[in-house]
Amino acid sequence: MGIRQLTEMDREQTLRFLEMESALNLFLIGDIYNYGFDQEFQQLWGDFDGTGQLRAVLLRYRGNWIPWAPGPFDVEGFAEVIRTGRETEMLSGIDRVTGAFRRIPGLPFRWDNRRQTHFARFTDADGLNRLEKEVSLPIRPMTLEDVPLLSRLSEQIAEFDSRDRAEELRASLESGDARGYWAEDGGRAVAMARTAAENPASAMVVGVATHPSYRRQGLATQLMIRLCREVWSEGKSLCLFYDNPGAGAIYRRLGFREIGIWNMIGV
Repeated sequence: MGIRQLTEMDREQTLRFLEMESALNLFLIGDIYNYGFDQEFQQLWGDFDGTGQLRAVLLRYRGNWIPWAPGPFDVEGFAEVIRTGRETEMLSGIDRVTGAFRRIPGLPFRWDNRRQTHFARFTDADGLNRLEKEVSLPIRPMTLEDVPLLSRLSEQIAEFDSRDRAEELRASLESGDARGYWAEDGGRAVAMARTAAENPASAMVVGVATHPSYRRQGLATQLMIRLCREVWSEGKSLCLFYDNPGAGAIYRRLGFREIGIWNMIGV
């Protein structure tokens, strides 16, 4: 049948296809639940086999393109969709899938300047019990009232881009797209961990951070334990990115296992 743009009529089939790998497809699933198929800033295409079954999906969210396929797919066909698309800023996705586009001529992506991060999925809750311990500071669930405190903490984390972070966090908490925990000391947020892109099938852990003066006390680990246990108890797949070996070791102790490399290739 080939490639065609997906519509609301394809919702059930598309979600069923993507949820076979709900962790890897967290962004696609979340964007479908949040925005559907008929938005100016978001479109989806499907690659169908001869029996009408999906074998690949391509998402455009503004200038970011995310392809997914569990096996062979029409790479040239998706490349043509990207070449003729409204805007192109980045190709993102698991290495096995995005790597197929590298050999296609006429695409603007700069493979020599791509960013790669480890992609891990939570698989074993036993580590949470082994690592859990009491901490001296109060741990609180995130609420809308906490956004200014959390934003100030973000501004003190060198690795974070704090632009528009308060507005983004507020919108995510309001929509149910995010939840999280934070540690308080004297009315200040000194550590935090939260989810993003939550949907009925999966969630992404993001924004794990500790103020420089409070590091090496295990605060972020205790926040992660509470967050992972809560999301896992709801039957959702939980995943995260990391590129720091030290963070990777902590995540493995918590119960995360690497399932691939995530590419981000800009233009």
